[in-house]
Amino acid sequence: MKNIKILLVTVLSTWATFTWTLSAQASFLSVNETAEILPENFYKVGVAPQLLISNGGGFNIGVFADMHAFDDTDARISFGAGEIDFYTQASLKWVPFPDVDKQPAIGLKGGIGYVRENSENFLQIQITPLISKKADTRYGNMIPYVALPITYMNTKNDNYTATQFTVGSEWYPYDDKHIGAELNLNMKNSYSSISVYFSFPFEASTGYIRK
Repeated sequence: MKNIKILLVTVLSTWATFTWTLSAQASFLSVNETAEILPENFYKVGVAPQLLISNGGGFNIGVFADMHAFDDTDARISFGAGEIDFYTQASLKWVPFPDVDKQPAIGLKGGIGYVRENSENFLQIQITPLISKKADTRYGNMIPYVALPITYMNTKNDNYTATQFTVGSEWYPYDDKHIGAELNLNMKNSYSSISVYFSFPFEASTGYIRK
């Protein structure tokens, strides 16, 4: 029993040291979207609270706006603040393989972001493979998704790569309200986090879509 306690203390101490010594500049951005593409002339705006569950924890809240850019590509711009002083990202999501029959939607999201934390400013360049598949449930349509955000971090004193594993689902209980939830797990130089997001679609000619 004594040896087990010593082993447990050693493992927990190592884990704590690793998580607490990770840079405050570790990657923290959530994906918060499926591989679905908006119809032409459609837009979405949303809000995304995020709970950081590693590296000391914390809370951020972000807002985002989506638009259909062209063909099989959407664009997004997002802003946020909280535990991280300020961050913004602009991204494009390209989905050459749509969700058809048994084939899931398969796409790639690329983004560039700016982060200010304390007195430091740094750049994030992110590439995210993204897969999702529609599912009909008794509670409405759901779209589970998985993603692998890979983030290049450019700071004043260092450059490095961060990775996360992401799993989430978006739920469409109403035409005018979409709800999502997501878990991000640290693989390297990243925060683990839980986020939810709420989005509201618009159509260019008619405005806010109401059921």
